[in-house]
Amino acid sequence: MGSWKFQSASLCLRSVHKLESQIGFAQLSRAEMREIMKKLKVAAALIFSAALMMGCGKDAKEEIPDAADMSGDAIVINEIPWATEEMNAENAVAQAEEPETQQPEEVQPEEVTVDPEELQEPQIGEAEVTEKIPETKDENKLQIVFLGDSILDGYRNETGIAYLTGEYCNADVYNLAMGGTTAALTTYENASYGEWDSRSLQGVVHAICGEVDAGIMDGYRAGEVFDSCDFSKTDYFVIEYGMNDFLSGIPLNDEDDFYDEYTYVGALRIAVQRLRSAFPDAVIVLCSPNYAQFWGKDGSYLGDGNVVSNGGGKLVEYYRVCGNVSADMHTLFLNAYEGIGLDTYSASEYLEDGIHLAEKGRRKYAEKLSQVILEYEATKNN
Repeated sequence: MGSWKFQSASLCLRSVHKLESQIGFAQLSRAEMREIMKKLKVAAALIFSAALMMGCGKDAKEEIPDAADMSGDAIVINEIPWATEEMNAENAVAQAEEPETQQPEEVQPEEVTVDPEELQEPQIGEAEVTEKIPETKDENKLQIVFLGDSILDGYRNETGIAYLTGEYCNADVYNLAMGGTTAALTTYENASYGEWDSRSLQGVVHAICGEVDAGIMDGYRAGEVFDSCDFSKTDYFVIEYGMNDFLSGIPLNDEDDFYDEYTYVGALRIAVQRLRSAFPDAVIVLCSPNYAQFWGKDGSYLGDGNVVSNGGGKLVEYYRVCGNVSADMHTLFLNAYEGIGLDTYSASEYLEDGIHLAEKGRRKYAEKLSQVILEYEATKNN
């Protein structure tokens, strides 16, 4: 029994030394350390003495001293002391030296440059034409003239953009769109009025203004519509081009000539300028090309309008410069690229072949276009 008590006293002394080493890590001041260790050693000595005395009594009852019964100057260390100012300073330095965690940058899709000749250009199957040509101008209705490509020409029925816009706006509609046409002249077309044969946007505008022969539209539904329209009564000219300009590799613009007939921007500017000069009371709406996805002629998917470049620009850039022309020349604008709910996630519902709009896409397009026109109608006299 006495041996047990001796071991307990010895253990107590070892605990003192262990506490001494632990407290050293707290980096207390020397005066504080001396005071604490002095008290600990006194407490240890008392415990050691008591153990020896109890060991001499054979009938003495063995009990392990309870820390709560210990009196005098003994100090029990229950937790590690707070860090000193020196430790805090060292931690601050260490943290400053640690490199900041860099947030990964959003990965932008890489541009894919493709020869326009290698792009697949889907064709729209011939659909029944039920779109009627107004016989006379109804004075209670707006008159809207559409100029565009197959986005407008491909569906001349109750699901077509021109027809639906006429319904939503209570308007007489004259659809002069021709599939496959561009806004700009192609390199093999002559810009001289005397030799003009282009069915481009500029050709249609020049024909409307009486500068070239309207025979350029012969063989197209647009030719029939043209002959029945009194353009002087037009309230809105809607211009929708850009997809074929991209597919044909038409340059975006010419920094030295903003009215270059062989660039997309130049063609839009010429059209707006000529129509506004001939029909100053008419309002012009520029519509950007819609979002699209592209496949190669070998059937491989190449990417969408945000990444595929024709060598001079991406489709998204044609949309942007169209918006710039609209803002610069003060026309109304329909953002058909981002503003009709069409994107990579809805493409399967809104597009029927990657480029041309499905019925759902055409209806949404007509709704947004009608909204642009009707909002202007509501505020133009205010």
